[in-house]
Amino acid sequence: MTDLADQILATLHKIAPDVDPSTVDRARPLVDQLDLDSIDYQNFLAALSTEHAIPIPEQDVAGLRSIDDLASYLAAHARSRSANAAG
Repeated sequence: MTDLADQILATLHKIAPDVDPSTVDRARPLVDQLDLDSIDYQNFLAALSTEHAIPIPEQDVAGLRSIDDLASYLAAHARSRSANAAG
């Protein structure tokens, strides 16, 4: 999952260029360690949704607090999507 987490951090860096990805604690909530406003965070989630072709419904957003949360979510939805496409 490291590659996916690295991709997520790269996307975060595109949205918030002042964020140094190497300093982000992947397990800790992003709001506790970064100065992202709600618009930046929504742009970040929208970019992830577009890049990974996985919709992120509003009801799921509250559970997506850290890089690890996002990586797990995207990986699980990618697997689900692959299984549905194959079946």
